[in-house]
Amino acid sequence: MRSCWVKPFCLVLAGALLLSPVGWWGASVAKAATSIEHSPPVSDTVLSAGNIHKTIGTYGFEQGNSDSWKPRGTYTQIASVTEAAYGGTHSLKATARTAAWNGAELDVKSLLQPDVEYEISGYVKLDGHSAVPSMVKLTVEQQPTGGTTTWKTVAQSETADTSWIKLQGKYTFTGGMDALKLYVESSNPAQAYYVDEVEITQVSKTPTEPTNGIVSGFEDGTAQGWGSRMGAETVQVSDADARSGSYSLLTTGRQKTYAGPKLDVTATMQKGSRYTVSAWVKLAPGEQPAKVRLSVQRDHQGDSAYETVVGDTATTTGGWMHLSGTYTLAHDADTVSMYLETAEGTSSFYMDDFELSLVPPLAIEKDIPSLHGLYGGQFSIGTAIEAFQTEGAYGELVQKHFNSVVAGNAMKPISLQPSEGQFHWEEADQIVQFARQHGLEIRFHTLVWHNQTGDWMFKDKNGQPMTPTAENKKLLLDRLETHIRAVAARYKNVITDWDVVNEVIDPDQPDGMRRSKWYQITGTDYIEKAFRVTREAAGPNARLFINDYNTHEPKKRDFLYNLVRDLLAKGVPIDGVGHQSHIRLEFPAISEIEQSIEKFASLGLDNQITELDMGLYSNDTDRYETIPESMLIRQAHRYRALFDMFSRQQNHISNVTIWGTDDGNTWLSTFPIARLDKPLLFDERLKAKYAYWALADPSKVPPLPAGNNE
Repeated sequence: MRSCWVKPFCLVLAGALLLSPVGWWGASVAKAATSIEHSPPVSDTVLSAGNIHKTIGTYGFEQGNSDSWKPRGTYTQIASVTEAAYGGTHSLKATARTAAWNGAELDVKSLLQPDVEYEISGYVKLDGHSAVPSMVKLTVEQQPTGGTTTWKTVAQSETADTSWIKLQGKYTFTGGMDALKLYVESSNPAQAYYVDEVEITQVSKTPTEPTNGIVSGFEDGTAQGWGSRMGAETVQVSDADARSGSYSLLTTGRQKTYAGPKLDVTATMQKGSRYTVSAWVKLAPGEQPAKVRLSVQRDHQGDSAYETVVGDTATTTGGWMHLSGTYTLAHDADTVSMYLETAEGTSSFYMDDFELSLVPPLAIEKDIPSLHGLYGGQFSIGTAIEAFQTEGAYGELVQKHFNSVVAGNAMKPISLQPSEGQFHWEEADQIVQFARQHGLEIRFHTLVWHNQTGDWMFKDKNGQPMTPTAENKKLLLDRLETHIRAVAARYKNVITDWDVVNEVIDPDQPDGMRRSKWYQITGTDYIEKAFRVTREAAGPNARLFINDYNTHEPKKRDFLYNLVRDLLAKGVPIDGVGHQSHIRLEFPAISEIEQSIEKFASLGLDNQITELDMGLYSNDTDRYETIPESMLIRQAHRYRALFDMFSRQQNHISNVTIWGTDDGNTWLSTFPIARLDKPLLFDERLKAKYAYWALADPSKVPPLPAGNNE
């Protein structure tokens, strides 16, 4: 598995869990907790100390599009039109309605907060006279977390003619909501209607302000600590545009994509704590569409690392875009700063309403069955962790449910030896100490990899990129041996399972070998060398694995099988195959995974499931703001079927490792795009999901939705 986190200006996954290069899914496939919303310009005016009149959103459809409104109903169509308008020249027209509740709807979950009162208003006009009066309503569909869907009328009025009528009413809700949708409905399902000038206004104070956080609204006319990241660009307060109030922060004169506004958050953030991060951005007039992202820079002992909190977000001059995500400060840092940058180009842009807020402390469920206890005597159950997860609620979760751990990043080559001869053991040692203290097995990941290896490894004696020469081959293999012996000397008495080489197969190559720098300089000799040196250095009791992804695919599986068979014939000490098993809800077939396990077992090898997770999307483009419950139910049934297969193969499998502790710490939040995904057994609050209960007590999982045959 992969991530790139010390190379300047590269993108790394928030929370430091593992970014994989594009295409790792293989031939089967064509990033919130990130969410991205669009909002037109709004204003924010405080009327008095005790009264709030804060405009959350206005929708006049003057840009010629639907302003994020969507059709509600199977056949419903909506479009911005000029044939009727209450204000301006456009309105939104809903046609092809077949039910009273069909029409135009707006997802307002990201806009509204519990226990806050809002005033919602809008103008509606029927498309033609009606013999029977129509009851027209503004309604909110509410889907409470763990509850039943309800529908709350905000305002209603009866009309039979074609004049504009105003609907206006108050709305509030309490508790957590999985979905909130505002829509216009009419009792006459056959009649089209227009809607215009919809406005949502906050009219009561927010009950609690962000704690242990930062809010930047720029209403005092200052930059509030924000400044230029690179020094050449200009960062200043502007009253030319604002999402709320009168001011925003304008950045101009950018000369690099990574130049932009920066804020030092060192004093606010604490290692191991999780934060929500939110900002609104809009391009300056005259700029072409661009993709903006929100990133973090961590500086520690002279080294810098860069992490993406919110991925590339399409932004224009036409409206404010919401960048929203979560970030965990997982590593030591002398300074931490947040900044905005673009994927390409140097567009000028506004930023407003930045918020950084501490997520409330987590707590595990202590009265549920231990996950590893369910499979005692079959195989160990592991999880990937970072050093910060050895403490607090994360540490408690690991101790309760897992009897094996692997370092998500801390033991990769660039983490341990970022420059030649300079080893950083601190985070790896912390994980090892935690595991030993609590009697947990440890998997080592990874000694050799084409990714996350210091550039120095592949430079010749003159500091230039290596070319395929005998001299460079010897130098590279000597460096490989030095690295392995140093690592094994430190951990050979506490780690028994080692990922020696990682991801060496590329099924698109004629011989199936990845054309990595290792291969370009040494051929396949680096693989043989790595295993032989590890056996010598780690001792006869160490179990040595070759690890790869998509091992279920027949072509890739067979290339890997042939490689391992040939190495074994040469006496190379390989004890097992690691199957990463990053799968999805729709594929691969569990039978394919089982066939691969049996094929390698026929060589007398052990099998380990080394990086298991189950992404919910079937492609690389879809994005949900709220994951449908039906998908989580399907995920649970698929996890059950998968573990049933593992149990059948228990004589051939010694370990099953889940790639992450919880949905709040998954690399799939930013890969292949920034989006909300929930691939693991526990949610971001460390609560057991249906996927967990499918293994612990299937009776607590609802039946599969109709039409599914898992």
